Amino acid sequence: MRFYVPEWDDAVDAHYDFEHDELSTLDRQERDLDYIWDIFEPETTPIDGVLISREQVEETDRKAERLAEYGVYDDPVLSVPNWLPTISDCGAWGYKSLPFPPYGNEEMLSFYETLDVTVGVTIDHLVLGSGKEEGRLYLDERAFEGELSRSDIPDAIEDVVDVMTDEWPAEWPDYVDEYEPTIRTGPDAGVEPFTAEDFQGDIDSVLARLAEDSRSVYREDDAQFRYELTLRNAQEMYDLYQQRDYPFRLMVAIQGWDPDSYADAAADVLDIGYDYLGIGGVAGSPIHDVRTIVKSVGKTVKAFEREHNTRVDSHVFGFAKTDGFETIGRSGMTSFDSASMLRSAWTGGQNYRLDHDERYDAIRVRYPSSRDDLETAVETALRSRETLVALRAYDAGDSIRAALEDWSALAADVLPAAERYLREHRHDEQFDHRLLEEVESAFRADFEYGRELQVSFSDDLRGDLVKLLRKDDPADPLPFEKYGSLLNTAAEVFERFSRATSTLDDADAVSDYDRIWAIVREYATWVGDDNLLEEYQETLRERPWETCDCPICHEYGIEVCIFRGNDRNRRRGFHNTRRFYDEFEDDLPKILVATKGTASLGGYDTVEDYLRNEHPGFWSQTHDLPVAELGVLDANGVNEWWEDAPAMVSFAPDRMAANVAEQAARYQQLFIQTEDGTLSDELVTAARENDCEVMAYSDPPELRQQVLKICGENYAVGEDFLPEPPEIETGDLDILVIDQCSGSKDFPDDAPVFDADQTLQYSREDLLARDNVPGIAARDLYTGRQQTYVRDAVRRLRSNGHDVERYFISAGFGLVAEDDYLPPYEVTFSSMNVGEIRERSASLHIREDLRRVLNESDYDIVFFTLGKDYYTSIDIDEMVQEVRADRIGVVFNRELVEDQFDNIASVPARTEDAKRHGTIVVGLKGLYMENFAKYVEDVEMICPQTIEQLCRYVEDGPNQMTLSRDRP
Repeated sequence: MRFYVPEWDDAVDAHYDFEHDELSTLDRQERDLDYIWDIFEPETTPIDGVLISREQVEETDRKAERLAEYGVYDDPVLSVPNWLPTISDCGAWGYKSLPFPPYGNEEMLSFYETLDVTVGVTIDHLVLGSGKEEGRLYLDERAFEGELSRSDIPDAIEDVVDVMTDEWPAEWPDYVDEYEPTIRTGPDAGVEPFTAEDFQGDIDSVLARLAEDSRSVYREDDAQFRYELTLRNAQEMYDLYQQRDYPFRLMVAIQGWDPDSYADAAADVLDIGYDYLGIGGVAGSPIHDVRTIVKSVGKTVKAFEREHNTRVDSHVFGFAKTDGFETIGRSGMTSFDSASMLRSAWTGGQNYRLDHDERYDAIRVRYPSSRDDLETAVETALRSRETLVALRAYDAGDSIRAALEDWSALAADVLPAAERYLREHRHDEQFDHRLLEEVESAFRADFEYGRELQVSFSDDLRGDLVKLLRKDDPADPLPFEKYGSLLNTAAEVFERFSRATSTLDDADAVSDYDRIWAIVREYATWVGDDNLLEEYQETLRERPWETCDCPICHEYGIEVCIFRGNDRNRRRGFHNTRRFYDEFEDDLPKILVATKGTASLGGYDTVEDYLRNEHPGFWSQTHDLPVAELGVLDANGVNEWWEDAPAMVSFAPDRMAANVAEQAARYQQLFIQTEDGTLSDELVTAARENDCEVMAYSDPPELRQQVLKICGENYAVGEDFLPEPPEIETGDLDILVIDQCSGSKDFPDDAPVFDADQTLQYSREDLLARDNVPGIAARDLYTGRQQTYVRDAVRRLRSNGHDVERYFISAGFGLVAEDDYLPPYEVTFSSMNVGEIRERSASLHIREDLRRVLNESDYDIVFFTLGKDYYTSIDIDEMVQEVRADRIGVVFNRELVEDQFDNIASVPARTEDAKRHGTIVVGLKGLYMENFAKYVEDVEMICPQTIEQLCRYVEDGPNQMTLSRDRP
């Protein structure tokens, strides 16, 4: 599986001066830029490809012209390395407010060919929904440049119609004639401004009038139109693609609004003939929506692959959540893209990432604002410079006080030196330039303290001095007082500003951490970031940059944990991407599966044709494998399954070993099928030198099983790794019950009772050791209605030969086993808000302990008989993912969870259900457990649906369910 990063000009200055916060050169065209693929070595680059949208390419004329001339691989700026594949699309998010995509199919094919990308994507139109009650109305923004503005549209229209305004292209593609000929005006045609009369009258009249207007498009069902237009483009683009020998692969983009519509679209485009399918429109969607959509499309694709003995690659656009790795992996997705890990470095909090759970806030050290006067700018620069000096000393283990004193002495020399320099050199020829940038570059290079002046006393001060230098004509010199006034203002601020060294005199500042915290706390409070103090404390205390071995953290240290400007923030984004990629590789191993080719490879048009015909056993066992990449091996390395077969075939051992080793550097596992199950020592050694484990097999079914085993337990389940409801025989079940504590407890009246603070402050062992404190087994302590029902169900199950383990989520003591002894206490989650529940749960380590139990217990079914607040304490949406795919998890009133995972049953347990069973909601989940214990003996196989039927069964009552002795 491959991870692509979108190209959004995410580059840094390769020679940035961190000490002085200065770019290497002020002229961007002369600057040496580093992209993420320049920062890392090829084998450690945390991406597998680059996504390049037309919208981004055409962001500036210069970039568009450059890429059109050189292509993405030879472009002197972008310079994507040849080993990184590229996908290019039209950028549907960029034109989502337009009534039509602004490009034509043939035009896009030509664009992809010009850019020389690996994969081009069909034109899709983002499905946004059908609009409000009356649909969706599109308006040309250019028509609001007259007396009427967008805000003047009557509320009566906006209340019933979804109004979308955007600047329309000067000329629409030809296909638009078929849908809206009125808007197909010439490229030089003017746009007449809207007037108030255009929107007056009843709604139907206004919409009917605008439907014929060249400045508007109206649709009653916009979702269906976008969906069908996307499919039409897929067909037309495929037909055009087949007519020419384009050098890129064509991917089809599909859209939809729910799992079924996406699955239907997938089926349609597969019938057209596509072998690379992209799921669009899910960027920014909740994880549960993405799971259900990807799962639905994945099943459609796998069914097609198996029916037609072919392989189909799949891509998820705009998605990168570690929570979804399991779903996209088992659903057979081949690739995905996202910039979220990169963007997270400068958006929101917790912007320095070590892994999914361990994140920190980079410390904001701010630049002066463009709105600041000179005094404020200078003071802000001084305080920021001082904080940076202290942070670097803390990182290096140097004396913070000495570092601050050295800087203060240096800063004291800067302004007097600037005055002397300007008096002597202000009329030098080097400052005789028209462009400020050239004057500033000369001043920065020639003046000894040119860089220190900017970082300590602000870019505003240096910029104002440079403006004077440009105006200062030797023939008509400026009064030097103009320079002196600026320098004197800065000197006065420097003289009176409070030095950070004064905070180090505090008697409590006895360690380096104490000292840096005192300085950062004072600075953050001064700039108004005091709401981040707790987060900053954690960052400084934990020093996370020291635990990361990526080249960015290794080279720049604490600079990566400082929030300040593009060249720090984007580097932190590259670091975040590296750490995300580490998790990606852990959850979805990089696997390459190949068979050794033969001389007949060159006689086929495609590698797929060759594999299907010459290696049918290998192909039948591998063509539907998830996660892995697939191909055939010759001296050129691995030819991927979808490629054209090579014209010249060679099997020279040395070349084969060298090329395979180069490709293996990007993988963790290499599985090769050969006739005798052996490989040359040279090839094995070369691959392993690049940290890739090589395994050879002669038997394709064995190879398949080993690949699935490497992918993880869930992939090796049964005959099919796809997510599907498990079926379990009911004889001798292993059952795990995760119950909750209750407000009703049974303990002696004269026993001491401990409260929420005490149960956090002391362990239960400490409390039980006190005088007169009885120890009561958890199963006997909790006497609520639900707990009584569950206790009886457990007894019945055990008496019938089933093995049952029962645990309780205790708001007082965390996760406890039923036979653990507890002291009397009065604490429940029901009296807390969500934040308090999560905080207390973290203190009690409930999630970690429950995750350990789920991973270590051997169970067939796990019941989470918990209420809403207790579900919050364990983060049930996350916890159900710990339930193995071949096991069943049972939750209550969590239909959204059930929709995402085939092995999870959500049983309704609301007021109407309680009435139907003649009880109250408080005890219903326990009653369901009793039902399950009673009726499970009547069936031989169970799946999630069966469990729901057993729990909700009512004898001789309405809606009675029939129990099958075989399966539901």
